[in-house]
Amino acid sequence: MDLLAGLITAVANSFTSILSKGLTSRLPAAQLVFPLLTLNVLMVLPAAPFVEWVWTPWIAFLMLVSATLLVVGSFAMFELYDHGSPASAVTAQSISPIPATLAVSLLLPGTLDPAQVVAAVVVLCAVLVGLNESFGDLGRWRTMATIVVAAVGTGLLTVSGRVLIDEGAGLIQVHLVRCAIGACMCLVIAPPRDIRLRDVPQMVPRAALVTFTFLLILYGSQQGNPAVVQTGIALSPIVSLGIDTFRTHQRPSRRLTASATLATFGVALMLLF
Repeated sequence: MDLLAGLITAVANSFTSILSKGLTSRLPAAQLVFPLLTLNVLMVLPAAPFVEWVWTPWIAFLMLVSATLLVVGSFAMFELYDHGSPASAVTAQSISPIPATLAVSLLLPGTLDPAQVVAAVVVLCAVLVGLNESFGDLGRWRTMATIVVAAVGTGLLTVSGRVLIDEGAGLIQVHLVRCAIGACMCLVIAPPRDIRLRDVPQMVPRAALVTFTFLLILYGSQQGNPAVVQTGIALSPIVSLGIDTFRTHQRPSRRLTASATLATFGVALMLLF
């Protein structure tokens, strides 16, 4: 189930990237994070009274950590969406199995297989080789730093969700609370001064898709290994390339194609081993 959740999320991420790019082309990228996280909260809020809530001081601390990872990863991803194509941004995110794999080995002993490490390294190399020039106006070093921040935030967010579930928190609780805390952080960091209420409806499809993938990732992590979930998500680049090519009728660059293909090869290793 963990790999299946990752693969389904990979397809959903490809469509999410297109919606995200569309939003950043019309609205300030950083200011989008607050309303989107708020929508993520509202979409699961009706379920809140019907699920069990578990609180301990440790869970409260982990929620704060998880929300911080969510915010950091979100800001980095929206910067990539703002300066690159949807396929480039998704390919950058596929580096996330590396921090996820390392965190799993530290936090969840006995859940890591050597093949998963190999697959994660393949994905890392693919992204580093292929994306040096995909966000040109950011500059090489800022691009690499943003990719690493996005990857660490995304990868560790998955692992933190599994740890919270192991501590007794439920899926709805984890999703709702960390998105709510994250929204409060974003309201302080990047308040949506240039976003009007009439802009919100165009964000709903993206928020709905992200809410679905967040819950699916949490479920996959609960049922199996979060590193496997995150590595399955690395299939996103090749799917996104296909969608981009179909939409724009333009062939992607060779470097980006090579990067996406190698990332997919990393997923194949997961399937084989």
